[in-house]
Amino acid sequence: MTKLKKIGIAGAGGIGSNLLGILFDYGFNRKQFDYSSVDVDIYDNDIIDTSNLLHQNYKIDDVGKPKVKVLEERYVVNGINKFMEEKDFKKYDVIFSCVDSMEFRRTLYNWSFQNKDKNFWIDGRCTSRQGALFNSKLPEEELKKYITNDDIRGGCLLKHEKESNISHTLPTVVAGMMVQVFLNFIRGERTDKKLFMI
Repeated sequence: MTKLKKIGIAGAGGIGSNLLGILFDYGFNRKQFDYSSVDVDIYDNDIIDTSNLLHQNYKIDDVGKPKVKVLEERYVVNGINKFMEEKDFKKYDVIFSCVDSMEFRRTLYNWSFQNKDKNFWIDGRCTSRQGALFNSKLPEEELKKYITNDDIRGGCLLKHEKESNISHTLPTVVAGMMVQVFLNFIRGERTDKKLFMI
């Protein structure tokens, strides 16, 4: 099994907050890896509001608090109240990209193309009923097809869904798939032939 020292999670929204809960469960409770020996950082600078409760791993009592502070207390992680930046990438053995920013993805993908095998990353995406999952072991030419120059930020739910109180399981599904790819990676199983699209 691959030994890990440091994990970085970019984003504490629909995917990231659910991913952290699953990661903690499979590491700390189910003992699928030694969670207690890994330093986990989660990055986000957002405050929890009521619309987040539809699809993110927060409760009504969390409203008004910084996302990373709530997760820090719940899952024994380091909450970093800012966005992850390129200068942070080299700190981590594994990076989970759980953001709604194509600019961040472009930076992460391009950094990894130039720094082969420096770390392993998993990129989870969802927009309403569409989801995708990519990782750094997939061929570079394949990955390049899924990064664009578009900088529009979107979330796991569309505006009308939030307004109508409509939620989906997709953020949790994508988060669970990301944890499975992570487990495959640390167990030494192949991850270079899997590309998930929902």
